[in-house]
Amino acid sequence: MSKQDPIAQLQVEIAQLQSAFEDLNKQCNAASEHNTILRCATCIPQQFEHCTDKATNPQQPQFVPDFNVPLIAAGGGDQRCDILEKLGPIAGLIGTWVSTRYGGFNVMPIPQDNAPNGFILKNFPYYEVMTFSAIQGKVANRAGNYEQDAYSIFYSQRVFFADGPEKDTLVHAENGSWLHQVIAPQGQGTLNKEPWVPDTPNPLPKQEQDRTIVKQVSIPHGNSILALGHHDCFRGAPSIPVANALPAAGGNSFKAPYGSDIPENPNVNPNIVLQVALDSLYQQGIGTIDTTVLDVDTETDGSIANTPFMKAHSDVPRFKTTLWLQRLSNGLEMLQYTQDITLDFSLANGKDQGKRSRYKFPHITANTLFKVQ
Repeated sequence: MSKQDPIAQLQVEIAQLQSAFEDLNKQCNAASEHNTILRCATCIPQQFEHCTDKATNPQQPQFVPDFNVPLIAAGGGDQRCDILEKLGPIAGLIGTWVSTRYGGFNVMPIPQDNAPNGFILKNFPYYEVMTFSAIQGKVANRAGNYEQDAYSIFYSQRVFFADGPEKDTLVHAENGSWLHQVIAPQGQGTLNKEPWVPDTPNPLPKQEQDRTIVKQVSIPHGNSILALGHHDCFRGAPSIPVANALPAAGGNSFKAPYGSDIPENPNVNPNIVLQVALDSLYQQGIGTIDTTVLDVDTETDGSIANTPFMKAHSDVPRFKTTLWLQRLSNGLEMLQYTQDITLDFSLANGKDQGKRSRYKFPHITANTLFKVQ
C-alpha cells in the first residue's frame, strides 16, 4: 500500500483491530461458558447455596455481591447524561483509539556505561491502542461544608514497535485515570438529611482554573505520577509547538547522537509527526472543526513517586503532557498528544568510570490516534 495514502492505511488497520477485538470477545465468552467459578460469581445468594465450588471450599462466604453492577460504564461510555455533563472536557475521550503504524515517535535516551558519553539513544516509531472508560459515579472530597467532586475516566495504553527486529512487540503499557474536578455543595444524596446537612457557603468557593484537570498514571517501570492542569476549547486546529528533546547539559558531545538541530528532525523535535499528520489531512481537504486541549504538569502542585532503583539510575523528577482532542470535517475524531518526561541519569564520566555525575534528558513521545469505538 502506498505510504502516500494514510487514510486508506488507517482504515485497513482499524478494520484489523476491530476484527481482533471481535475475536477476543468470542474467546472470552467461550471461556466463561466453561468456567464454574465465573458462573458461581454471578449467582444470586440463593443459587450460590447449590454451587459445586462451595462444597470444596467450606470457607466460601454466604454473600456474593452482584458483579453485574459495573464500575466501568458499559461499552466504555455512560448513558447517564448527568455524568457525561460533569465529565466536561474529558468526556470526549471515552472510547477506543488507535494510531497508524508509523503515527508515533519516541525519543528515548538510556544510560549505558560502555557508551562514549555514558548513554545511548533508542529512538523509534511506534503505534498504540488507548481505551478510555467512564466510571459510573463521582468521587467526593469533603471540605466540611462543601466538596470537590472528581468525575473520572479510567484509561489503558499499549504501545508497540512499528518496525525493526522487535516489530509488533509490546514496548510500553500503563493505566491510570483522568479527572475533571468541580466544586459542589456538601450534603447531596438521600443519606444526607437534617440535622446533618451542613450550611453550604453562598457563593461556593471557586475551583482553581489551572487545576480543573488531573492525570493519575501508574507505570510498570516503578513510577506513579500525579499531574494537574487545565483545559481549553476553541474552533479550528491546534498550533503544534516545536519540542526540544536535546539534553540541556553535556555540551555538543551529548547532542551529537541526535543529529541536525532542525525542526524537521524527529530526534530533536518529535512533535513533527503531529504536524505531518495535520498537513496530510489538509492535503486531502480534511480540516479540524474544533479542538479541546488538556494540559497537565507535575509542577502544578503534582508529584511523582519512583522506586529506589529508578531514583538511583533513571529518576523521573517531572512529567507533563498536552492532549488535543479534535473533531474533523470528515466525521472522524482525532487525538494528538505530546508527552515530556524528564529523566535524571547517573552517568560515568568518560574514562574515569569510578566517578559519576547526574544529567537531565527529555524523554518525549508524540502520536496521532483516531477513535474506532
